[in-house]
Amino acid sequence: MKYSDENIYLGEIKAETLISQMDTNENQGVRMHGIFSRNYEEDLISIIDEEDKTIFELSRDSIFHLLPESLFFNENQLKKESKPYFDFEKEHAEMVKQKKAILSFFSPFDTEYFKLSLELEKSLNKIAVKGNHIFINLLEIEPEIGVKNEYISKIKVLLPFVSQIRGNHLLIVDIIKNVLSAEKIEVEEKGAFHKRFIIHKEGLSKEEYRLMDEGLIDFFNFLRQWFLPVEVKYDYRIKRVIKLGVINPAQLTDEHIAEIESRIIIAY
Repeated sequence: MKYSDENIYLGEIKAETLISQMDTNENQGVRMHGIFSRNYEEDLISIIDEEDKTIFELSRDSIFHLLPESLFFNENQLKKESKPYFDFEKEHAEMVKQKKAILSFFSPFDTEYFKLSLELEKSLNKIAVKGNHIFINLLEIEPEIGVKNEYISKIKVLLPFVSQIRGNHLLIVDIIKNVLSAEKIEVEEKGAFHKRFIIHKEGLSKEEYRLMDEGLIDFFNFLRQWFLPVEVKYDYRIKRVIKLGVINPAQLTDEHIAEIESRIIIAY
């Protein structure tokens, strides 16, 4: 199920983030194509294996690009006035050759700088993973209260991601369905700012349905507090489904009929 219409553009992900998740050769190098190439390329352009070395081609400036061009080239090198017998193609090819040699000279320095940045990314990833585990472990510890709500216990581990979940209607419906182990969740539009969740549940006794209904009161209060938009009113109903293949309508007892309540509906 698609929960968002926003696509993650690969060009917005920095090379260190991608490479830190890869199993790559320890012998690495970088080849900088200049920041101008970011107009039409991702940060990580390509990965090339050269003999026993892995080369990362990046849309970034080398040290060469940050230094004044006049340190390496004559300002009028590509102008006719620079030489008596000027050949533009020859001069341009020579300039490209010089630039390639200069970039090769600075490549080890660029590589060491990039390795430091990559190690920093890996360290931050380890800290993030450890922090997430600590946070989740804290959330999984049941508070010292008299009543334990199993539904809140399941969903509260998602609190670190509340900013991504809150208001995401499709995702919230899917979360409720999984937390409640429901067959289906329908959403009824009761008004411009009023929605009702219809929870399809099957195979529970009358007492189990009553206990579920009681547990859902606190569960939906928790949802309203953390995950549901405050400007919309939300409520719920439990819909009990009895399959005709199991119970024949002619065999329905008074007990079945008595279970038709405001929050418990028997659907044929």
